[in-house]
Amino acid sequence: MIRSHRIVFLVFAVSACGHAAEKADQVARADSVRADSVRRARQDSINRAQPGYVIDSTFPVEEELRRFRAKLGGDSATVFHGGSTSLDALARRFMRALAANDTNDLRAMVITSREFADLYYPESPYSRKPYHQPPELFWTLMQDPSVIGLTRLIRRYGGKRVPYLGTICDPKVLREGRNTRYAGCLVRVLGEKGDTVNRRFFGSVVERGGQFKFLSYTNSL
Repeated sequence: MIRSHRIVFLVFAVSACGHAAEKADQVARADSVRADSVRRARQDSINRAQPGYVIDSTFPVEEELRRFRAKLGGDSATVFHGGSTSLDALARRFMRALAANDTNDLRAMVITSREFADLYYPESPYSRKPYHQPPELFWTLMQDPSVIGLTRLIRRYGGKRVPYLGTICDPKVLREGRNTRYAGCLVRVLGEKGDTVNRRFFGSVVERGGQFKFLSYTNSL
């Protein structure tokens, strides 16, 4: 009787080990598939962000925009709201909001999703070949680093007064339809040692109808 119990126990143990090994193998395969998927998605985003990358879309740009706007909802944007009347005024306001930890005003200075879809994207180079990117993808690629950049700004400089000395951008101003884009902008501030330091606090600035707003808070902090 004891011998038969031992045999049954051994059979059960071997079976349990087999099931455990099979489950572990299934988990490992699933993890591998997920990791491959993440790598492919990340590489796809990198590839699509490269200048000159051409996307063969099954929809014309007008349809891509219609679908994107439908997802966003809300009213159409006809002008920039909440901007400033000059690049310098925008940068000064930015520094004041940062010193005051005013996240509401910091967010108000960046173009909204509807301003992007209705006013910026249709006249940008990315709405047509050879640089075409679907509006939803372009918005995501622009927004993700902007959110990360704003978080970095608040963590490092939120509530701190940093003396503002001016803003310098690339000398080449980019005309994109009714939009004017200023790239490579650096803010000149007074350093801790009393010297002048250039900081990249934000990404490009876009002007339309006399209103200046940030395209993103992508930065190099």
